[in-house]
Amino acid sequence: NAIWLAESSLSLGNSLKDLLDLSGEEPSLKLRQDVLDALNSDSIRRRAFQRAKAVLMSIETELGKADWYSEDWLEGTLNHVPLAFDQACQRWRSLYRAAKAQQTAQQKIINDHSRSKADHDHAKRLRQEAESQIELLTGTQNLAQSDFYSYRYFASEGFLPGYSFPRLPLSAFIPGRRMRMDKDEFLSRPRFLAISEFGPRSIIYHEGSKYVIHKVNLPVSESGGELTTQRAKQCPACGYFHLIASGDGPDRCERCDAMLDTALTPLFRLQNVSTRRRERISSDEEERMRQGFELRTAFRFHDNQTGEPAAQSARLLLNGETIARLTYADAATLWRINLGWRRRANPEQHGFVLDIERGYWGKEQDQTDDPDDPASGRAMRVIPFVEDTKNSLLFEPAAQWKVNQMASLQAALKAAIQVRYQLEDNELAAEPLPSAGERKMILFYESAEGGAGVLRRLLEDPQAFADVAQTALQLCHFDPQTGDDNRRAENATEDCEAACYNCLMSYFNQMEHRLLDRQSIKEILMQLSSATAEISPSALSRAEHLKRLKALCQSDLEREWLDFLEARSLTLPSHAQKLIENCHTRPDFLYEKDCAAIYVDGSHHFYEERKQRDARQAECMEDMGYTVIRFGLL
Repeated sequence: NAIWLAESSLSLGNSLKDLLDLSGEEPSLKLRQDVLDALNSDSIRRRAFQRAKAVLMSIETELGKADWYSEDWLEGTLNHVPLAFDQACQRWRSLYRAAKAQQTAQQKIINDHSRSKADHDHAKRLRQEAESQIELLTGTQNLAQSDFYSYRYFASEGFLPGYSFPRLPLSAFIPGRRMRMDKDEFLSRPRFLAISEFGPRSIIYHEGSKYVIHKVNLPVSESGGELTTQRAKQCPACGYFHLIASGDGPDRCERCDAMLDTALTPLFRLQNVSTRRRERISSDEEERMRQGFELRTAFRFHDNQTGEPAAQSARLLLNGETIARLTYADAATLWRINLGWRRRANPEQHGFVLDIERGYWGKEQDQTDDPDDPASGRAMRVIPFVEDTKNSLLFEPAAQWKVNQMASLQAALKAAIQVRYQLEDNELAAEPLPSAGERKMILFYESAEGGAGVLRRLLEDPQAFADVAQTALQLCHFDPQTGDDNRRAENATEDCEAACYNCLMSYFNQMEHRLLDRQSIKEILMQLSSATAEISPSALSRAEHLKRLKALCQSDLEREWLDFLEARSLTLPSHAQKLIENCHTRPDFLYEKDCAAIYVDGSHHFYEERKQRDARQAECMEDMGYTVIRFGLL
């Protein structure tokens, strides 16, 4: 996208008012014609294609290993630029329309002289708040600090590269204190943080003042109408997510075949929010804030071209026995779901009450009504959620370990990966699945913008995870070779009994400090440090993948060729008998990421006519970028 923008010479201006049509009392907010002309220009697209192709050629080897890359990826991406640019403007449009709608609605109240003075005063305050939001969205002062400076905004929306601030954030409007001449502003947070920090009735401390998240800025199309919600089921055994398009949805998990729980409904995608300053906070609110929200994480792999999960897997073997399984996926979809306050009267009741006409969050039972949040009477209980795509790795032990062992192992492995691959604490995240109370797996994902690219490396080298486990032993004050307890970190002045900030504890896992115990995971880490990874190119285990390949074989020679690979622990092909339509051929085996086609030829390939056809097909495959390798009879 950045290459396209450079080739187009299109200026993004200072704010999105330079790109969108804001004319009239009810502006359309469509892209201006000069912007549309640049977006739809074939000559600009051709120039961008040639320049981007040269860039991609410099990393051709790395691209070949990516699940998402294909020969037509670049052309498809550039064709998608007009839509991507328009979609990147949606958050700005949503904020602008919400502010304009609030301004218009409050002006009507002000013009209605039958309303009380209190109604007029309240309407004037809300109108001033809306006008301040509009000024923040369209203003050109202090561009260096504005989240809505065009180039910074498009980077945060993921259209342009930018790794120093959140991608696709959620924003909270913070009204300034008039007595102190403070400025109104928007706070932006990454969505996985915003689901809790900007959660319903949450308290924000900002520049010496307290603010409550009291309102969601509903899209104008939804205000006064039906709220758009979703339904989904999450597997209670592995955390896999199943969105329900119609009917009751699936009964069993697509990943592990476990019976699914009842659907989570209605799920409401969290929008940008508004705040109101609070002078005092009750003791009940303070305690609720201290305990926080009950958050749940779910995941789902995207499907590849064959309809199978686009993931790689590996078994960690010790003396021939499987002790754990790893599954890695590029750009897996993760959901963060806010089920409610941890401290709530009915733990079985999920979600929060939302005024679906005005967007105000309802009060809890122990909170008094607030005249500054006038509800419309049209309310429903919703479950807020956000979603994103991340490079993700699942660690699934073969045995069922205790809760404290899984929590301690999660902290140890996260810290070890960070040390071994030189990551900051905020570049890698780890969470238990399916929930914090029932820890069966550990989900690692690259939380830094753009991804660090390290989790994939744990499945590229059979020894990589064992090396991480050895680093974890060192961090937990154990000798990685003998297992002897060194009692403390180097240069530390006190012994570590269960956990310390030199081993398992960190700022990010404070809620789990009571569970952490390095002694409980010593033997587990010793086993992992001696394990080797048996890597499979798909989400299936190597044995399952080999069985599937053999079932597709059309001759004993092909099966013998697979046995030869298996006996030597060589990399298995990703596909068997996959049709390459452009060349009218089905290679016996295909290494899709490496663009290598394998043919295992029997005696019928000796005939001259067949030789000529094989040569034509091989030439076509090579023109498409494949390396063709033939194995024949001597």
